Amino acid sequence: MTTEISLPITAAATTTRDPRWGEQAECRYADPELFFPVGISRAAREQATQAKTVCMSCPVRRECLDWALENREQFGVLGGMTEEERWPLIRVVPQGPGGGMDRCVEARDRILLWRRKGIPLRQIAARLGVDRAVVRKALARFDCEDAQQDAEVAA
Repeated sequence: MTTEISLPITAAATTTRDPRWGEQAECRYADPELFFPVGISRAAREQATQAKTVCMSCPVRRECLDWALENREQFGVLGGMTEEERWPLIRVVPQGPGGGMDRCVEARDRILLWRRKGIPLRQIAARLGVDRAVVRKALARFDCEDAQQDAEVAA
């Protein structure tokens, strides 16, 4: 079964020559699940390779990659690159007062997932555009909140 999908048309996409680039995407004929491998197993890596193969024949691969980078897209194969491959290309956004911790709190689930996957603090910090010390403080805060919640449940 073939499912047609279209990529989101956003303000970032309108910076390209054709704002409807998603309508030309090769992936619109593929199973969307293919582009979102889960985990780091051999099967997940093979799935990512299959998705990249679709991307390599796509006439709007560059537009898709630009969209993913501009929107700091954190999941999936987009523009022929996995999220891990895209992160070094994303410009780190300077954080304002309190912005780093706020960003970490908003990304709590992702941060905890990345830590379970063994992703180093420096990479997590780069992904979020915050300092490594902020991520360290956020993880300590999450641990305290979890311990407090566990204590309340036990009481």
